[in-house]
Amino acid sequence: MNRPRPRFRPGLLVLAGALLLVPVAPGLASAATAAEAAGAAGAAPPPAVMPIWTPAPPTPSTTPMNPGPTPTTGAPHPTDYPTPTPTSSNPTDPPSPTPTTAIRCSATWRLVSDWPGAFHAEVTVRNTGTAPVARWAVRLPLPEGQGVRDIWSATIASTIDGVVTIGNADWNGRIAPGASTAFGLIGTGPATAPALSCIAV
Repeated sequence: MNRPRPRFRPGLLVLAGALLLVPVAPGLASAATAAEAAGAAGAAPPPAVMPIWTPAPPTPSTTPMNPGPTPTTGAPHPTDYPTPTPTSSNPTDPPSPTPTTAIRCSATWRLVSDWPGAFHAEVTVRNTGTAPVARWAVRLPLPEGQGVRDIWSATIASTIDGVVTIGNADWNGRIAPGASTAFGLIGTGPATAPALSCIAV
């Protein structure tokens, strides 16, 4: 009696061909070889040994971990500092002395009497400073047509360009602070008071 031959499907043939192209693992290949040898000797083939999959050890990372911000051990330093104010004086230099005394004087004109073509005047010299005056001088800028004919308690030092300079006598040159002295003169011309100025040393 004839049996019908099994029919192979094209899909099964393609799958079988793909399996033949896949490389066989070394363990499976050795198991198959052992099975063939046992079949040739007439013994039962040894059970197939399935390879055990062992996961690969993790690769150590070479990137260092971020240690975080470094703590500060001291007090924080301010970024802004006050600008020191420069001083113009040297602290090692002694302070400049402040003058506490001054030598000054004033001159005052007083008309005593006058007559045609002449006059009698008196000039008072006063110490207006805080120190004694050793010598003094009064300057008289005479107006046009005026002159000095006679003088007492003083001496005429010079006459230049209408300006007469009269200095102290030997006995009234020194004047204490607040004190005064006077001299008299006989002038010619109009009895007009000149603009006096006093110099003290």
